[in-house]
Amino acid sequence: MRYLASIAFVYAFAASCAALSIPPPQDILSLDPVNLSNENAIDPCSLVDSINVNASVQLSSWLECQINGFYPYPANTDWSNGHASAFSRNLKFTFNDTHYDFDGSLKLYKSFNETLGRAFDPFNHGFINTLGIPNANGDKGGFVYMVGWAGGFQTRAKRDMYFTNAAFALVREENGKRKIVEFRESSNIPNTAPLPEPNEWGCSFK
Repeated sequence: MRYLASIAFVYAFAASCAALSIPPPQDILSLDPVNLSNENAIDPCSLVDSINVNASVQLSSWLECQINGFYPYPANTDWSNGHASAFSRNLKFTFNDTHYDFDGSLKLYKSFNETLGRAFDPFNHGFINTLGIPNANGDKGGFVYMVGWAGGFQTRAKRDMYFTNAAFALVREENGKRKIVEFRESSNIPNTAPLPEPNEWGCSFK
């Protein structure tokens, strides 16, 4: 009797899932996940030095501005210059479980640039939430956490597909300018790009 009751429960659960049409994991079907297509959206670059926002918003806006500049997809034709201006030459960079220095991160993004161009047409990205924590000493540095989305029309699946990105950035002031000295990026977007040989990191935390 208990066995028959278990079968009935499983059948009822399966039927309810089918009725709800639960989508597969890591597949957001919304065309505009966080409504960032709004024409009235604020350009984060305009908030970096704004006296109308606090230091936390200035720092988080600076990182959003930099990411918009160096995100490596083909329509962003100037992304390599954005990469050069945003990152410190002493960069420590990770993508998921890989480790790179400045040159390694550039090679990685060049590979992503080619793959994203083939996989999505068009490709889009945006930010869901960004938290900036300025340094207590009042300089331009600090650290930033963010969660975002990326995707678009997937050329093989023939439909819109969106995925989740996350990042942590350590920002320091170098010669009076903000630079990213540590960047930890994670994403669940499927990747077919060949990854460059990772770099070993030293033990210094300076």
